[in-house]
Amino acid sequence: LGMNAGLHAYPSWRSVVRYLDARPHVVGVFTDYNEHSAVQCAAIGGGRSRESVEVNPFRQGVAMPVYCMDLPQFSNGFMYAFNIQEEEDV
Repeated sequence: LGMNAGLHAYPSWRSVVRYLDARPHVVGVFTDYNEHSAVQCAAIGGGRSRESVEVNPFRQGVAMPVYCMDLPQFSNGFMYAFNIQEEEDV
C-alpha cells in the first residue's frame, strides 16, 4: 500500500514496481493526489491497472488548493491497483 505514492516522481518506487512485475500474485494498491497522475502512474502496471483508477472513498474530504493547474486534488484522492486478482484467480 503506497499512499500519495507518485510513482513517476520518486525513483525509489522503481524497485517496488519491479517486485510487483515479477510476482503477479502480489497485489499493490496505491493512491495519488489527482486523477491525471493516478492514470499515468497506473499505466506502468498495464491495462488492468490503468482501468482500476477510481475515486478513493477514504480520501481527504476537502480539496487541496493547487494554483498551477486546474485539476481537483485531494490527499489520497484517487486509487489504483497493480496485479488485480479476480475471485476465480485466487
